[in-house]
Amino acid sequence: MILEHIHIINYRNLADAELSFSRNVNCFVGNNGAGKTNILDAIYYLSFCKSSAIASDAANVLHGEEFFLIQGQYEGDMQVSAAFRTGGRKVIKRADKAYRRYSEHVGLIPLIMISPGDMQLVSGGSEERRRFMDVAIAQYAPDYLAALIRYGRTLKQRNALLKQEDEPDDAMFDVLEEMMAADAAVIYRERAAFSDEFRQYFQDVYSRLGVAGESVNAAYSTHASRGPLDRVLHESRAKERIVGYTLYGPHRDDLELQFDGYALRGFGSQGQTKTYFIAMKLAQYALLRERGETGTPILLLDDIFDKLDATRVSRIVDYVGGEAMGQIFITDTSSSHLDSILRRTTHEYKLFKVENGKAAEQGNR
Repeated sequence: MILEHIHIINYRNLADAELSFSRNVNCFVGNNGAGKTNILDAIYYLSFCKSSAIASDAANVLHGEEFFLIQGQYEGDMQVSAAFRTGGRKVIKRADKAYRRYSEHVGLIPLIMISPGDMQLVSGGSEERRRFMDVAIAQYAPDYLAALIRYGRTLKQRNALLKQEDEPDDAMFDVLEEMMAADAAVIYRERAAFSDEFRQYFQDVYSRLGVAGESVNAAYSTHASRGPLDRVLHESRAKERIVGYTLYGPHRDDLELQFDGYALRGFGSQGQTKTYFIAMKLAQYALLRERGETGTPILLLDDIFDKLDATRVSRIVDYVGGEAMGQIFITDTSSSHLDSILRRTTHEYKLFKVENGKAAEQGNR
């Protein structure tokens, strides 16, 4: 998938940015707060119908304005737009036709973003690692995303029943648990298949980025082994009435991350930990590139080189500049890393300078 042109109006600090891109490497250099990340986030929004970092659409509107608009022109004459007006509902369009459900759009423009916030994959709770699996699987398995959305809604209903002061109707529990079990079966199956396939990509990518002799692993931890979820939930109702929420199900899954045979958390150095989550995301990209049906994913690299030694930076630069990569967008506060990437790549590129919410092309090949 190739993004040829983007027009951004009133998105975060970008009042009016209109940019044409290289089909290969696009680099953005500028100080923190200049707007580099906001450009990447606008690109992300066109793939996922939401920001990568801010849940509230209203918070993404430029201060003092009432709306934002993002318009993307992709290879093959495909146009996608995202618009939001304060007090209203966002509208996502493809070729001027609005989607009824945003989920219908996810997967059309495959994309992986790597940013410093991905450190939460290692240091954060299990919800971060579930989201990691979900973002990848949803882009190649539409049935998975539909099941995930339904499961989330039904889970909320069941938790509401568990919190009731009066004794809930068992028949209502039965209905909800049957629905949850059907969707959980889809989620469990797809996550298990993803984790088995992902592990191979992850170990390969890390071997290219890390230090010789280091080993990594990511094992899927799931409640699926307990048996059909409706039976498990039925048997746990009394306990769950006491705690007030559902204790078992795919919403409790995790990826157990290991480094040299030990749990990663608190074990690796800062450089090792950062290399670890970057390798996880690049492995996610590699898997999606092979599994996706709508083309090579777009790759967004947002300020990932900070606090990495020269050896690790060099290996990441070599990897992302390889022949197998598709369109890449990279940001950095220093031009030194970007210059290194541009010197090594044989691909076409464009370099942009970003200042105060404005981006200007500085060079190309």
